Amino acid sequence: MRPVFKTFIKVAILLGVLAYFIFALTTINRPDEEQVCKGLDIVVDDQQQTGFIGENEIRELLVKKKLFPEGKALKDVDLAQLESVLVASPYIEQALCFTTAEGNVTLQVTPRVPIMHVLSAAGEDFYIDDHGGTMPRGHHVIDLIVMTGNVKASTAGPLYSPLAKTITSDPYWCDKIEEIHVDANGEISLTPRVGDHIILLGDTSNISDKLNRMRIFQTEGLDKAGWNRYKTISLKYDNQVIATKKD
Repeated sequence: MRPVFKTFIKVAILLGVLAYFIFALTTINRPDEEQVCKGLDIVVDDQQQTGFIGENEIRELLVKKKLFPEGKALKDVDLAQLESVLVASPYIEQALCFTTAEGNVTLQVTPRVPIMHVLSAAGEDFYIDDHGGTMPRGHHVIDLIVMTGNVKASTAGPLYSPLAKTITSDPYWCDKIEEIHVDANGEISLTPRVGDHIILLGDTSNISDKLNRMRIFQTEGLDKAGWNRYKTISLKYDNQVIATKKD
């Protein structure tokens, strides 16, 4: 047998084996589209344990939208539509839907993560998430830093989520700040959990630098002079900490 012919035979055998594996992967593991959906598996990846969206809420949403898949033929289950409806929820960031070889539909859901609770002077009550979006309060209650004052839901996320993320991502400040307030002029102040003073930030520029100055002042000044000695502590101006004593 000629070498060229032997090589041809080997290549043909390898291609045949490869074709078989591709066929097996695309058919054996693929459920029969005439098969009826036997069950719905919901996986909520709530790593922050916010509790904003759970299995029951997702089931209720699908029932309300008449998209609950159990009992339907798999060919009639529109996975893209399921994903679209889920991510349209103000509490869901991502959704992935797929069928299994056993005939089930699986939904993998990632909730949005709230980082600040806003109670505006105009009566709006909502949350800001870690991507700068807003989430309605609904029936959910979660212990977060509160922002009050002249805040609007339409602009709060882009304006104040960097400040909220800077504070909440730092355990030191997350434990020490109770409230963020925005006055009528847009000036920002912080109310600490300990002490009678108010921290004046001004605007959201150079937040990390301002908070670092405040941290140094707290550890080197307030710890020695006392946390109730000052009325206000201003960080508005570069490289300065201006403390005003109580009358």
